[in-house]
Amino acid sequence: MAKRIMIIDDDDRVLRIFELLIESFGYSPVPIDNPGDGLRMLSEDPPALVLLDIVMPSMDGLEFLAERRKIPGAREIPVVICSAWRLTGEELALYGDEIAEIITKPVEPARLRESLKSHLGV
Repeated sequence: MAKRIMIIDDDDRVLRIFELLIESFGYSPVPIDNPGDGLRMLSEDPPALVLLDIVMPSMDGLEFLAERRKIPGAREIPVVICSAWRLTGEELALYGDEIAEIITKPVEPARLRESLKSHLGV
């Protein structure tokens, strides 16, 4: 069974592009357009890795990381930030130990593939 990658982004086009890329890399994508749904899934049916956007209307990526801390075992799941937003030094100080990697959008497919391989031990 292919490892499941949760993609959390509020842009449907971005979700679809990541979904196609992740499928082409041999993983099983789980597109989520609402971070709250992603938090529920982390506690009920956790993925192998989370790709997380930062700027979203209902809950931003940093709020997601803060809420994720409350879910037993969720901190063991690697989080790769995929965002055009650049984190400040203060934000990195608060969440840096919870972020496996930061990839700036637009994402190069080869870079994404290598990141997934690296953090999933494949």
